[in-house]
Amino acid sequence: MHLSPGHLRVVLILALLQDLQIRPQKDIFRAHLERDLRLCPACFAGQRWQCEEIFEAIAEPSDWSKLLKGIALLFDRREIYFLHSNEGSQLVAKRKANGQSYRNVDSLRREFLEMAERPGGFHLCHGGRGTPRFVSYLEQRGHEAATIWYYMMHSVTPLLMQELFLLDFPVPRSYGACGLTHFQAYAGHTLSHNAAGEDLRLEIARQVLQLSLKLTFGFADFRLFLTDLTADNLAFDEPSQRVLLIDLDSVVLVDAAAPLGNAQKYEPLPGDGFTFDVKEFCGGQQLDANVYQACRLLKDFLLQDLANGRLELLLDQCVRCDDATCDMRFQQAYDLIKLLEELLDRRRD
Repeated sequence: MHLSPGHLRVVLILALLQDLQIRPQKDIFRAHLERDLRLCPACFAGQRWQCEEIFEAIAEPSDWSKLLKGIALLFDRREIYFLHSNEGSQLVAKRKANGQSYRNVDSLRREFLEMAERPGGFHLCHGGRGTPRFVSYLEQRGHEAATIWYYMMHSVTPLLMQELFLLDFPVPRSYGACGLTHFQAYAGHTLSHNAAGEDLRLEIARQVLQLSLKLTFGFADFRLFLTDLTADNLAFDEPSQRVLLIDLDSVVLVDAAAPLGNAQKYEPLPGDGFTFDVKEFCGGQQLDANVYQACRLLKDFLLQDLANGRLELLLDQCVRCDDATCDMRFQQAYDLIKLLEELLDRRRD
């Protein structure tokens, strides 16, 4: 018997609904963790007790919600779950289930160090074949070596998000990582879907510029350069009135404790969007690439329809940064932050 495509979809949906009714959401996450443990036992075994606490704290979604998510996964393989805790707070589980199997830390370490640069992914600037200082830093912070190497290879967000949250960077609260699934607080609508008024957009713009500087100056002599600083990766959390960075997979991390070159101005390469050469990021210079992306986001999207001559001029100078008038974009960032604060103060009076 041959089923038509329409009948086949109905059968699949009914089978999916039956499976979801039988399997609680926490058991689905437990199954994910068991699958990840088979990929790399040494990487995730130490997460079991923390993950059980997270799983038990998750409120069970309705069958209808689970069905809609199950159907969505048939067409969109991005595994992003919007959940509630038993206490009522919202959280998001993001899963990047494309990991490989490793049986020992040495092979994982060797593969990462020999890996070619990955535009659009995570790139750690390091010299030679010794252990990078970033790995040693994270080990001192309590992470297992195998876990560090695995996340740097496949999805660095669980590592960086937890660390930046503890260091009071503007990122969502991190509840923890369970294998390739990371649980974090819901941070609100992304800026691409946030219909804010003028006053709020000015405040968001100010915070975006501050974020670009904070990432550039980094932590513990590490600098973070985003290669995808877009409205889709930033959200506005209404309760705290903060702009939060919600994705950290597209990052170049530079060890600023290494011998440094001179500060350098970012120069776009030919092509659409944000174009870059990883070698420029890894040269040890203090690069203004984060500020460039922030100014582009403000000029082309967030503040594009605000009529203010001084603001338009500074944003244009920041993006273009002509050699005759602009050595680096940091001064433009500070000038823009000051102007935005002045505009906000006037509107409050």
